[in-house]
Amino acid sequence: MLSMDIDTLAQTVLRLKKAGKREQAMTLLNDVIPDEGMSTPTALKKAALLYDLGETERAFTLYDTLVADNIDDARYEYARRLYNRGLGKDAQLILCGIGDDALTRHKNYLFKINKICDLLEGLEQVPIPVGTNTRILAMKHAILSFRDRPVRPRPVGRLGRLSLCTGCLGGGGAERQISRLAIALTRHYQDQQAIAGLTVDEPVELIIRSLAPELKQDFFLKEVLDAKVDVVEIAKNTDNVFDDMSVECPTLRLLLSHLPPHCYYGVKHLVPHFTQRQPDYLSVWQDGACLMVGLAALLAGVPRIQLGLRGLPPVERQHLFKPEYEPLYQSLAQVPGVDFMSNNQCVAERYAHWLQLDAHQFQVVYNGVPPPAIEASLAVSPKIWRQFDERTQDAQTTLGGVFRFVCDKSPFVWIDFAAQYLQRHPASRFILVGDGELRAQAQQRAETLGILERILFVGVSRDVGYWLQKMDALMLFSRYEGLPNVLIEAQMVGVPVISTPAGGAAECVIEGVSGHILDDAQAVNLKQACRYAESMVTSWRHKTGFCEQTHAFLQARFSVDNMVCAFVKTMTLTRP
Repeated sequence: MLSMDIDTLAQTVLRLKKAGKREQAMTLLNDVIPDEGMSTPTALKKAALLYDLGETERAFTLYDTLVADNIDDARYEYARRLYNRGLGKDAQLILCGIGDDALTRHKNYLFKINKICDLLEGLEQVPIPVGTNTRILAMKHAILSFRDRPVRPRPVGRLGRLSLCTGCLGGGGAERQISRLAIALTRHYQDQQAIAGLTVDEPVELIIRSLAPELKQDFFLKEVLDAKVDVVEIAKNTDNVFDDMSVECPTLRLLLSHLPPHCYYGVKHLVPHFTQRQPDYLSVWQDGACLMVGLAALLAGVPRIQLGLRGLPPVERQHLFKPEYEPLYQSLAQVPGVDFMSNNQCVAERYAHWLQLDAHQFQVVYNGVPPPAIEASLAVSPKIWRQFDERTQDAQTTLGGVFRFVCDKSPFVWIDFAAQYLQRHPASRFILVGDGELRAQAQQRAETLGILERILFVGVSRDVGYWLQKMDALMLFSRYEGLPNVLIEAQMVGVPVISTPAGGAAECVIEGVSGHILDDAQAVNLKQACRYAESMVTSWRHKTGFCEQTHAFLQARFSVDNMVCAFVKTMTLTRP
């Protein structure tokens, strides 16, 4: 055991945590305060530090022990942390046994917990079970308080003020689309061009939570700023924040004091902005942004709120799941002026089924995808290609993929496919464009299988069109997708595609003409993928019925002009 006073220990532990040295902080804490033989004050301090280090279960176990010994300070500290985590009912029960002296000292806190629990039980009309997240219930009922809201009239004959919002401008498909939409709308405003019969008389604004370059959240920022789009970064809006004491209704005011952190953040930072700008329309893209923005928009009186859902529901993608999402969407669906939009029919149907909502509340606006430039913008791309071409001169077929090297995109399946295809067609080579956390492991897998020399790992590239036109077919083995733009871009440069049925992939392809959709996204049939690739390579070389039919299909469904027009129509459509 090390010799260190408790205050110095606490300062050191928290300093190590802030520096990202959590394991070192845990080791120090356990060395200075072993679990055995602690005094009550020491045990209280250790429980608090464990909680701060994210060791919630250990902290709560220690608090349970102290509460069992009838330590009132432990009851208060335990209840405070439970309440902050949204376990209001659990906190209320812990405080029920508190002594008179502690009750006098902490009566205001106990009163606050009792008040929110009583309010929520009244609104739910049933007792709240232990373990219920009362923050989520508070959010739900704060939203439902707007079920009968009056909606102010929107402009007639003109678009009015439009705000677009998402979490960041990283290199993903949703970020690309919202940037593309903002740029197109800005150009219509600058050129005084109408859209869907409406004059674009106000500049569009693009609201982003964070644009931190160190986290690669600004991938599309330059082209957005070059197009003179108004960009608002919420993370930098720290001066003018919402004061919930300004809310006249005491019930709503109490609910706002107990929101989930992500929702509370949006309320604090966006209500003043929306109140000042008074947007007529707000389109919020992706689940995290919807959670952050939905209630804030209602508090500011935004008349038309569109929730943009870009991928499969989070209930089907557990790594993205938050328990707030289901009550968030189900309560927002009951508020006048709120509805949903997706970029493909599959995602719309899956959300409607999950949320048990009428499918008519979901509008579909397909992505707008311009033909990618096939000329390289940087000299490095042709140089990389020449080097690869020279060492694979025997190759008669080039297959490729464009994706992020993350679990959802199944990069290891791609490597396994390449190995199997090479067994059938030794005169083949492969191009993989993209980067991500699994890239090094994918390269290692290729080396283990003895095929590394036949695969060009390009990394991140802005010359996607250049690489696509080097391919005889494009393969996509995603487990989860929204609407995969790369399938559209590949066909636009005349390259057929083979994809799993993830998300809206099947809506991007003319089956048997411009591509094939595999049977399963979770367990890819590599033999089927090889057969389809062979078929599409032959089709591409003969161009049989490919160009004209595919071009007409892509133009009708995925042109940028059609996307912008369809978006404005869904935003401005008057619904009963």
